[in-house]
Amino acid sequence: MNIMKTMAALVLAATLALGLAACREEGPAEKAGKKMDETMEKASEKMNDLLGK
Repeated sequence: MNIMKTMAALVLAATLALGLAACREEGPAEKAGKKMDETMEKASEKMNDLLGK
């Protein structure tokens, strides 16, 4: 039973390590998403300024 827990922990650690390694660079979709988020945030701030909130 102890071997199963060790194996499960190793598999989990390897999965997390590979997942983090794969996320180093942003692709075009992530860049576009960030740009959209920034644009929506600015628009929201301007609407709040206009409405006095």
